[in-house]
Amino acid sequence: MNLRSTRIPLMAVATAAALALTACGGGSDAAGGDAPTTKKLSISATGVDSLPFMAMLQVGIDKGWFKEKGLDVSMYSGGGGGNTLRVVTSGDADMAIAGNTSVILAAEKPNSNLTIIAPWFQVNDFYWIAPKAAPVQGATLGFSSAGSSTELLVKGLEKKLGVKSQAVGGMGDNWTAAKAGKITAGWAMHPFLTSKQAEGAQIVVAARDVLGDVPADLVAINTDYAKKNPQNVKDFFTVAQRVMDYIVKDPDTAAKDIAGVIKMDAPTVAKALKETPELSKAYSLKVDPAALNNLSQLMVEAGQIKQNVDWAKVLDQKYLPESDRASF
Repeated sequence: MNLRSTRIPLMAVATAAALALTACGGGSDAAGGDAPTTKKLSISATGVDSLPFMAMLQVGIDKGWFKEKGLDVSMYSGGGGGNTLRVVTSGDADMAIAGNTSVILAAEKPNSNLTIIAPWFQVNDFYWIAPKAAPVQGATLGFSSAGSSTELLVKGLEKKLGVKSQAVGGMGDNWTAAKAGKITAGWAMHPFLTSKQAEGAQIVVAARDVLGDVPADLVAINTDYAKKNPQNVKDFFTVAQRVMDYIVKDPDTAAKDIAGVIKMDAPTVAKALKETPELSKAYSLKVDPAALNNLSQLMVEAGQIKQNVDWAKVLDQKYLPESDRASF
């Protein structure tokens, strides 16, 4: 995904995070043992200002749930893909939640200092929408950018449906291009999808119906940070699941909190949450091996990797609750 940041410029984020790490000892502290070297956890994520499954972490911060676990969590909205990951590989941020393919490709590079520790939002909630009904045959579908989740899905749709594709940018840019007739349909997720359907938008392709489930994102941690602060990473997931449970059990109330983060009206957000495919699966940390294997196969078919990912080796699940781990 490639979504614009509305919070803090990336260079400022990197500088601020680096200063914070220097001030508190950060990942460079040689304390060793099980004692954490810091209680700070900085997260670079794509779409904090537009996607509920990212914005929910800001809700956890605002409610003080991370502080209850002793964590000082800060969220930064990255520019997507490599931009989201770069500050983690450099050590200026501790964790990244970013597009699935970009994380895999980055983590496999020598000396990346990235460890993949979890999938994130494990249902395929990607759609291609147009201002009016349009046939799939001969359609040109927009995607965000090279290396994005949307590019991977479009490549899969090209094989399955024979459509064409074009890099456009974020959801808003895709919608503008579709209205201008530059592409047939642009990509969308909830709640952007919900808001545009209220304006008459029509779904041309529901990716899940054609390609099955894949995680929207993967969670990667700075390897040095994780080795020195393992309990912080475990506590992060404990709170993340608490926020997810809150959304699943009471989407109407949760929508009010999320709406304030993504600057959208609460009824639309609530409707979008309820329309999300398998809400309890989407907002869960329980690893879905089928979705991960499907992701791997799509990447092979797209020519992004040469062989299927060995998830038993690539995914380090020890920071997740035991009940959420999977066997491969």
